[in-house]
Amino acid sequence: MRTTNKLTLISIIFIALSLLSASACSAETADYRAYAHGISYLENPQTHKSYLIWSDACKKGIADDGSWTHDVYSMKVNMKKPKVKAVKRLIKAPEAQEPASSSCTGDGNMIVTFEDGNDAGDYNLYQRYAIYDSKMKKLVKYPADIAAGGHSGHAASTSKHHIVFWCEGWIDGDGYENQGTGDDLYVTSMESDGSNPKTTEVAKSENTRDWWPLPAASGNKSLLLWQRYVDGEEYAHLCYSLYNPSTGNLETITENETIVELTDYKLKYYCYHPVYLDGLNIYVVNLSTIDNKGVLLFIDEKGNLIKEVKDCADFVREAAPAVRTDTNYTLYYPVGNSEIQSFEISPDYSVKSSVYDADYEWSECGTAGFLDAKGKVYFASLDSTHFKKGKKSLKLVQLKTESQN
Repeated sequence: MRTTNKLTLISIIFIALSLLSASACSAETADYRAYAHGISYLENPQTHKSYLIWSDACKKGIADDGSWTHDVYSMKVNMKKPKVKAVKRLIKAPEAQEPASSSCTGDGNMIVTFEDGNDAGDYNLYQRYAIYDSKMKKLVKYPADIAAGGHSGHAASTSKHHIVFWCEGWIDGDGYENQGTGDDLYVTSMESDGSNPKTTEVAKSENTRDWWPLPAASGNKSLLLWQRYVDGEEYAHLCYSLYNPSTGNLETITENETIVELTDYKLKYYCYHPVYLDGLNIYVVNLSTIDNKGVLLFIDEKGNLIKEVKDCADFVREAAPAVRTDTNYTLYYPVGNSEIQSFEISPDYSVKSSVYDADYEWSECGTAGFLDAKGKVYFASLDSTHFKKGKKSLKLVQLKTESQN
């Protein structure tokens, strides 16, 4: 979770680092997300134009008091020859708006959501959003509120509804590097133009600590995915629910329960991601375990876990795959320090895998995969480990090498 104006332990670390180096990220920086965090690739279904949306602190760096300063940026991708070019600042405000997460409904309206420290008052943070039409004109202007105290929210969109899955509350201590954990989870959905918002409780209990909520959407429903703290352990459990934005309800999956907690895997914090494959009618979830092994899970539209692909490479934190759609579906994931693993999935759910050299060291601040007009695989990576004030943190990485397997 992002630092606020209060001098938390992480803020104190950032202040010390800023005294050492005000303009560049030193090798000892604990959290590179302070410079760039959260990226989405999306193709508008109406115009077929493609965009990258992300949060970047390139204009300001870290504030002297340790506060993060991200604004939200956008770039229309030239699909014939992708380059980092013509970047625009989409949302500018004091404090940080991050991590940015974006998606489109079938009519081409795009939502951008993020946690926000600007004008947050006693709550320190708000989950906020803005909505743009297919021509990138504002339908709902920033700052539009999801919830006071909301944070870590991410977006997905069905054909008619936007969905923002978000966390509320923070409990200090434990979790990733003893930084603490989130507490409760909620989902908010709305029509594509932002009207008729409704919020539903997903996970709220005195006995659980839940956070880092990630949704993926089919044409009419959403898989909600998150991590759950396991008392006294360095790993988490992965949980999921199914949400119907038309009714505003969670669906029963098994034994009259709306939450599935996967206890068989010792989840590495933050290392998971869901994606929906329309032609196969499944959600594919990748995860990494604390022993650096990757797993793919296939979940059907009723929430049933129908297949597990084990012994994959270690998936990179906060990375969305590139998806190839032809006779079969092929997913390309950043893995390890500098590799890419592909998974070709046939209609009977059989899987063929290959590993490639990326010739690039992955960041944990956000990566989004896509294919250009010729079918070449690219990854938009937030290269904040080489942060320099005034220079955008975005880097495009193309898959060029031959398969190793």
